[in-house]
Amino acid sequence: MKTYEQIFRYAMQMELDGHNFYKEKASSLNNPTSFKMFMDLAEVEMEHYKYIERQLNNYIEKNSLDINLDIESKEGSIFESREESEHIEETLNESDIPDLTILRMAYLIERDYKEFYQNAATNIEDLEVKKIFEKLAKWEEGHETIFKAEYDKRMREYINLPWGG
Repeated sequence: MKTYEQIFRYAMQMELDGHNFYKEKASSLNNPTSFKMFMDLAEVEMEHYKYIERQLNNYIEKNSLDINLDIESKEGSIFESREESEHIEETLNESDIPDLTILRMAYLIERDYKEFYQNAATNIEDLEVKKIFEKLAKWEEGHETIFKAEYDKRMREYINLPWGG
């Protein structure tokens, strides 16, 4: 039990670090779409933290997990409501470079989190604990996909600017 407890605690710290990163970096972003994305993801990472905390508490107190426990999250709708028109009226310029760097960092963080959870799930024998980490890996994979798509889109826009005009 102690081994899994430490993995849960590490996962909680990762989610808290993600929450803090997104909140801190949101204020550095120039693009309103990216700002909203980061603020929404900060909330989602805190929901993940609380989810893992509830699982850890169940694990410690009852020596069991609730694999059916889910989080009430706006995770699925974070980006569905975003309109392409948000970019139409924006003028891309050199100030987008920091946004691109931060978006790339977010993508890489989410990829690392996904890989951590996948690795944990692969190496855990307890089937309930394994399912929890597989679920977390899937959530982080969704975040990774979102950030990679946004980064790629913004990079395409940036490199296609009419320079010197």
